[in-house]
Amino acid sequence: MNTPTVGILVDGLIYSGIKTNVSYFEHISFYEEACIQFGLCPCFFRLKDITIETNQINALVKGNKGKYEMKKIAIPQIIHNRGLFFRNESKLKIKNLQKSGVIIFNDWNRYGKLDVHNILMKNEELQSHLPETKRASSGNFIEMMEKHKALIIKPNSGSLGGGVVMVEKKDSELWEVYYNQKREAFATEWPEIVRKKVSNKNYIIQERIPLAEYQGSPFDLRVSVQKNGIGEWQVTGMVGKVAKIGNYVTNVAKGGTCKTLTELLNDFSDLDFNEVYYSIEDFSIKAVTELNKYFPYLADVGLDIGLTTEGFPMFIECNGRDLRITFGKAKMHEVWNATYTTPISYARYLFDSKIDEE
Repeated sequence: MNTPTVGILVDGLIYSGIKTNVSYFEHISFYEEACIQFGLCPCFFRLKDITIETNQINALVKGNKGKYEMKKIAIPQIIHNRGLFFRNESKLKIKNLQKSGVIIFNDWNRYGKLDVHNILMKNEELQSHLPETKRASSGNFIEMMEKHKALIIKPNSGSLGGGVVMVEKKDSELWEVYYNQKREAFATEWPEIVRKKVSNKNYIIQERIPLAEYQGSPFDLRVSVQKNGIGEWQVTGMVGKVAKIGNYVTNVAKGGTCKTLTELLNDFSDLDFNEVYYSIEDFSIKAVTELNKYFPYLADVGLDIGLTTEGFPMFIECNGRDLRITFGKAKMHEVWNATYTTPISYARYLFDSKIDEE
């Protein structure tokens, strides 16, 4: 019996890295190990390598000499999407593949932060974990300034920490905006950076969560939430991201460092590790279960979750394509490996489910 082929859909940068044996973000050997474990053969390709009309793709498959070679093969029936696609023709191609019977999980990897917030707000059980969030506008900015002492203004989609500014109240009349390691005070007249951000409909304004700190710097958590080999959601791992000294953005791309939850909670003698862990896990599973109602092919996400000083989890955003490198940087190698193994175990589950249906 032939080994089933699982497709891993990647973008151009990852694809070129596989061809030249250079790892860009994705750890290919983890996929290979997972596929051996679950009796699958991995192949890697870009969206443009698929020809729906002939049911074929030009894919990179490991050859006898241990190197990846280009081969023309049938389109795999199970595909894990690890690419980002923005053009309508790309979305249409994915939909047409799904109509033909191909299962593509995580078919769409970019979700608007405001859309995600609004979906989660529909569930009363989750509301206390959600900072107030509104689309950027002058009116909404004024309203949010009246209600909160600190605000984050950031792009509604993506960013890696780019374009994010913080506005904080200093006294009854004075505010301060922080951006690009700069500070600018203002009272009635908004600085240009603020005017530009709040007038951009592609930005959102969010209540700033008073994050717990590690050695004087705020931190949040990246929580990997994935469907497993029995088709159920699990938290595969969580890792802390600590902002660079003097900064408020925790992203690694902006100088943030990665720490284990154990390290981060060492200074919080009044917090019980297990209680904090399970509260994050419980919220994370409930959040993705809610999102899954609206995004039916969701299976592998990275949630950014803040912790208050009391250890209460607060939702920040959902990343549809978790790059997973935070686990490697925190030297959590077993968990890092598991973030690759779990989606492959889910692919095996989908293969077996298809066979049972036939």
